[in-house]
Amino acid sequence: MNAMILNIGNELLIGQVINTNASYISKQLNSHGIQVNKIEVVGDDKKEILSALNEGQNFDLVIITGGLGPTKDDITKHSLAEFMDDILTENKLVLKDIEALLKKRGRQMNILNQQQALVLSQCRVIRNFVGTAPGMIMKKNNTFYVSLPGVPFEMKPMMKEIINVLSKEYVLNRILHKTLLVFGIPESELALKLEEWETQLQDSDIQLAYLPNRNFIRLRLSAYNANEDIENKIAFYTHQLKLILNKHLIGEEVFAQNDDNPIAASLVNLLKEKGLTISFAESCTGGSIASIITKIPGASDVFLGGIVSYDNAVKKKMLNVREQTLTQYGAVSKECVEEMVMGLKNLLKTNITLSVSGIAGPTGGTADKPVGTVWMSLYFDDKIETKLFEFGEHSREYIIDSAVFNALAWILKKLIHL
Repeated sequence: MNAMILNIGNELLIGQVINTNASYISKQLNSHGIQVNKIEVVGDDKKEILSALNEGQNFDLVIITGGLGPTKDDITKHSLAEFMDDILTENKLVLKDIEALLKKRGRQMNILNQQQALVLSQCRVIRNFVGTAPGMIMKKNNTFYVSLPGVPFEMKPMMKEIINVLSKEYVLNRILHKTLLVFGIPESELALKLEEWETQLQDSDIQLAYLPNRNFIRLRLSAYNANEDIENKIAFYTHQLKLILNKHLIGEEVFAQNDDNPIAASLVNLLKEKGLTISFAESCTGGSIASIITKIPGASDVFLGGIVSYDNAVKKKMLNVREQTLTQYGAVSKECVEEMVMGLKNLLKTNITLSVSGIAGPTGGTADKPVGTVWMSLYFDDKIETKLFEFGEHSREYIIDSAVFNALAWILKKLIHL
């Protein structure tokens, strides 16, 4: 079964809202054996919507999000009615759902709320228990059309019902993805390292994808129409790949649950495996390192806490940074981060402590310490090591993200080679 995802909304086209719906729906469909062949975004324009709906007839399934609200710019239902040659009628069950939800929220029904109970007369309704816009399942010729709200927390609970409906109509193929996370080697060197192994894949019905980003590389093995033989082959090639990658392998990623930071997840897992604890003293990163770590399940086993010492007074009072150090060397200095790291180490007694202080910009830089200057100190294995990072005069977000990644990567490398 193949699918097209159609996301509707001017806010997506102008970049005001990030299109997370497409990513979520793609993962869900892939996980249930439905291959997504196209993702399209159109604005709140009837002509564009009708054109995209017509193109959808080239697919078995079209999932549509957006444009189901009560305001005049929400025209998806009317466009669908025209495309399906159908009419909108009030659905009594949907109306009751809307009334119940509004009553729970202490609100009165108005004419616009009531109009949201209008659905295509020939559709199958998908009830919405957290919002006022119902979903709809329709069929034209050989294509299923599914219309869902654009608000993610309303759309996501409806996907389960959609999968149930489709599984009764189709025999869904198995799609397998095995993703390994690779760290500490450039993509070009990795490709050369895997050249011989990759040649063996050519006649195996298994596809390999390199997915690099600024911080790490994903290697994804994929098989469509998977069977037991293909599953065994993926296991065999994955085992070989792990041996070749050796210490560059930092973990595996579950395809349908890859919202966590892979570097942070690998770090937490290694800390748990080795029975170590960690803490952070942060200045320019403002608690971002701790925030990423605490998003990982099981972080409470290894992360004891941290201090965001953004102001110098906090560095002095909480971390015992000396006034003389700040006066002579400044907050962004080797001397300051070393006192920060020992101050937190003495306070929380963790096995590993990292401190960071820098200039994230866009102001605050000097000739000696330009924007992008970041100092870090790491207490590890009863020793202190200090590094200077110069990220350049990029955006504030880029500098903070770079500092967070390099902090996590530094600790991860130490643990891998421990």
